[in-house]
Amino acid sequence: MRTKGFTTVTIVLAGLLMSGVDGAAYGEGSCPAGYTFSIQDGARIHRSNDLKSPVDGIYYTHHDYRVHQFLGGTATTPHWVNLTDVTTAVSGWVNGSVATCFAPTSPNRTS
Repeated sequence: MRTKGFTTVTIVLAGLLMSGVDGAAYGEGSCPAGYTFSIQDGARIHRSNDLKSPVDGIYYTHHDYRVHQFLGGTATTPHWVNLTDVTTAVSGWVNGSVATCFAPTSPNRTS
């Protein structure tokens, strides 16, 4: 039935709106153009954006990941990052203290 997808989307959106999450949310993707996103090895993937929430997985740098949302902070230093560890299929929130965007550095030029 065609309404099933619409109902699912409506429920997901309603859940997000009622979650009580505060702070600015940044859209799909992650860092501003020209920046590189980095997550520290061993970062805990929490069930919600709270350090007291259960840890559902651990991110390791050899894993692939997909960023869904930045929450709070700024575009380059979020408070929380919602992502999926593609290697393990674990989705959740990583604290911004272990995930950030880095500006590219220019090589030193000598004359």
